[in-house]
Amino acid sequence: MDKIKLLIKNREQDTFAIHYACECFYNGGAIAPSICSISIVNMRTNNLHTFALHNYILQGKSLIDSEKQLLLDFVDFYKSLNNPIFIHWAMDSLQYGFKAIFARAENFGIYDFDLSKMQDINLKNYIDLSLIRSLEMNNCKRISVLNGKDEAISFDKRDYNLVKLSTEGKVLGILELFEKYLNNDLVELDDDVIY
Repeated sequence: MDKIKLLIKNREQDTFAIHYACECFYNGGAIAPSICSISIVNMRTNNLHTFALHNYILQGKSLIDSEKQLLLDFVDFYKSLNNPIFIHWAMDSLQYGFKAIFARAENFGIYDFDLSKMQDINLKNYIDLSLIRSLEMNNCKRISVLNGKDEAISFDKRDYNLVKLSTEGKVLGILELFEKYLNNDLVELDDDVIY
């Protein structure tokens, strides 16, 4: 924990929680599935930025044009950051996470997305529960939060707003979990688990 505190010391303005939702993994989809929403919240200001299909579709864009614009806007936002530190939940694999977002951006011809300027903290490495269970046990779960399977069902039904709201709820919860972790106030014991 001391290493993490040192990393973010005097850099709270450059520290963000991030979460995103994409097309279903449950049906064995593509290596870089379509992205439905990306939400980022700043640790110091609590300003929430969401890049979501729903917002672009409301502007009259097609699904493909909406995803491309979502990625363009996210990459522009990312490029405006000063060596950001991202707090996330398990976004470090090829199938899910920063590399998958990068691959999806490349699918749309967006090549100026430099992952090397960021540092990241995978909160999953410090909490031995699922994200949903961690949010529930620490009173950080919003009513809008869906599990991954329900997000995938909502995506398939083209209810992109539900997915967006779930992503926003999760990113706000991840920031709260991180703050509880820093303050040694994290509930980790799951009484429902039988050993």
